[in-house]
Amino acid sequence: MKNPRSFPLRPLLLAVVFVLTTPAAVAADWLLAAPELRVVPGQRFEVVVIGGGRAENWPARLPARIELPGGGPRIAVELVAIGKAEANARQRRYFARWPMEVAGVATLALADHPSARLLLDGGAATRVVSAPTETPAGSAAAGGANPSPAPVAVAPATSVAPMARVADVSADPTPVEPSALGFHEPMYFLIGGKDPVSARFQFSFRYRIFDEQGVVAETLPVASGVYFGFTQTSLWDLQSESRPFRDSSFRPSLFYRWGLDDPAGRGSLALSGGYEHESNGREDMPSRSIDTVFARVEARMRLDASGTYLGIAPKFWTYLDREDNPDIARYRGHAELGLRIGRDDALLFSTLIRRGSAGKMGTQFDLSYPLRRSVFSGVGAFVHLQAFKGYGETLLEYDQHKETQYRLGISLVR
Repeated sequence: MKNPRSFPLRPLLLAVVFVLTTPAAVAADWLLAAPELRVVPGQRFEVVVIGGGRAENWPARLPARIELPGGGPRIAVELVAIGKAEANARQRRYFARWPMEVAGVATLALADHPSARLLLDGGAATRVVSAPTETPAGSAAAGGANPSPAPVAVAPATSVAPMARVADVSADPTPVEPSALGFHEPMYFLIGGKDPVSARFQFSFRYRIFDEQGVVAETLPVASGVYFGFTQTSLWDLQSESRPFRDSSFRPSLFYRWGLDDPAGRGSLALSGGYEHESNGREDMPSRSIDTVFARVEARMRLDASGTYLGIAPKFWTYLDREDNPDIARYRGHAELGLRIGRDDALLFSTLIRRGSAGKMGTQFDLSYPLRRSVFSGVGAFVHLQAFKGYGETLLEYDQHKETQYRLGISLVR
């Protein structure tokens, strides 16, 4: 019985046959093939790269571009390897995300091997390219049935080595992280609140110190999980005459992160832990700072086929230094709980809850919905509503209670 999650071989074999029998073919070392030439804007699609040399030696990330018809702009994308290549194979599976703004037929090409080209249909009513296939005599399909056209769109070539068997992998395997630099916590710019009216904004990133293709991670693979993170959260007074910044919190961190995806695609789990410093960068009396060692669990469980999920993210810490604010544990405690429910490409609701050792609470609610999606990366643009109530909106005012503050704006990462 055919494994329902196995990668379909028939379109790939037909693509190779078509290339081998095309009179106008010219020599090329690399080509592209796909099991399905229809793609959905904003969604993931998969291709198979066939090339020279052993696929196990190919990079985990291949630069590519999408070329629009009529001499339109070229959009840079990155193909990310799925799983590991089989030994001595000359092909490897990759995936990418089709840009939301690109609809209709466009060409995918490898940046370093431009002869490897593939026509993909991002919303057209018919398939892009098709070639009739002949039914061999004596096959199960023989008996007068008309052969169905097979979709093909590959780089021309005069000869292709026999294709190795495509490795069986799960339907939603853990992809190689596309870049050492990535997003860490939500990023937004919001306006509202009262006493005074203010803007609250946050930006955050993380950087994988040892790249998977570097000498350190290749020698010691566990080192690829070491990250440096940085998050800044600021509160900007928009009502006072001089428009001062009321407070800013700077959080550099050094931590280890390990992730695991469920092969059945039902969810994911990530564990991280390390050191974090938080300070408002001031001196003397306004100074606030803490040093902590933390552990965090991020779990997601898929609720339906549309991608709706429930996320749970508890974080625990112990204080190494809190000299500037020795009683901060009474208001911030030693743990927080993050919850979220929704879809990454639709409405998403999240909350963050802290409870101090003295029972002091701080709660934040976020509701966001996508406005658009960037062509060039996975960054989005979302309309974002935030509400905060309780203690700890800023590090400076960690021991001051705030009534509910509502703010509205835009988020880029949520």
